[in-house]
Amino acid sequence: MRPIPSPVLSHPSDRKATDSAPAPTRRAEGLMFLWLAFLVWPLIAVGTVSAYGFSIWMYQLLTH
Repeated sequence: MRPIPSPVLSHPSDRKATDSAPAPTRRAEGLMFLWLAFLVWPLIAVGTVSAYGFSIWMYQLLTH
């Protein structure tokens, strides 16, 4: 009886060519880094701090 290959434990060279997506290029990785570093993460940081400030403001408004 032949064992069933596990997709987690299989070697990348064992996969078929149609199984995997093309590897990202260096330029695509650089653009993704710039997108995350200068747009997405700053917006998430500002949104988090704003939500925290708003929650404190509302807490004080309701309790004092």
